[in-house]
Amino acid sequence: MRAPILYPDPAVPVIAYSGRVGRVGQFHMHTDEDWELCYIASGEAEYRMGSERLRLGPGEMLVIRPEDPHVCLGWRGERFVAIFRRWVLRGARLSVRCGGKIGLEVAGVRIPRRTCVVPWRRTTVEYLLDRLRRESFGGQRAKSSMCAALLAQLLLELARSEGERGIARPVQPGGIPGSIVERMCEAIRAQLDRPWSLADLVKHSGYSSTQLSVLFRRATGQSPRQWLSQERIHRACQILAHSDETAAQIASEVGFGTRSQFYRAFHKITGTTPERYRSALRHEAQP
Repeated sequence: MRAPILYPDPAVPVIAYSGRVGRVGQFHMHTDEDWELCYIASGEAEYRMGSERLRLGPGEMLVIRPEDPHVCLGWRGERFVAIFRRWVLRGARLSVRCGGKIGLEVAGVRIPRRTCVVPWRRTTVEYLLDRLRRESFGGQRAKSSMCAALLAQLLLELARSEGERGIARPVQPGGIPGSIVERMCEAIRAQLDRPWSLADLVKHSGYSSTQLSVLFRRATGQSPRQWLSQERIHRACQILAHSDETAAQIASEVGFGTRSQFYRAFHKITGTTPERYRSALRHEAQP
């Protein structure tokens, strides 16, 4: 895979990448409109922000303004970094304000410089960061609108996380909600081609449909159907990237009943068609 486009590059409004190991960078600060989000998915990382040293753990994020001098001193585990120019959000249907005095404010909610994403929203935040990573490579201008939509959705999830901080999440009888959902998710991923219905999920979990929906929203921020559709499209994107299978074959392989259902879900989540997605990936792979 190519290295990410080096920042700053005015032609590329969003740059995102991830890594488990890497070389420590240089102490620097951004110029112009470039904001940076640094999220730790697993392990830990140490940052220097001005004269302050910060140690981050899983689920923690730094919001770095253009004028903030900073450097990552080291990390282990998985770290996501997303750098964006604030003008890319002007066309989004979301109220976002970025500035030295106000910081980062989304839908009226201020995202602090250092924050910890609530556990039930981490799956969605990490998925969106990974989607940004895959879409922002290569620098095609045609992908800017998709990156902007993903970035807006990511910022909205962070705002929701801030708004939900401190809300009590009671443990349901029979186990911890996150653990229950995690086990279910692993079982579903192993049989993604199965035509899972809500009744199947309810039977598999041992909970009522209402209880199951509550557990899923607390653990993932989504309903069971939304999560399942997202997982299927995520798997479809992987198949498109590494095979020549037709859309109809992939639709069946990831559990969609019809080709049209697959296309609707794919476009809703990625903003494009399977063919265009594959074409973009192959264009990027050309030397």
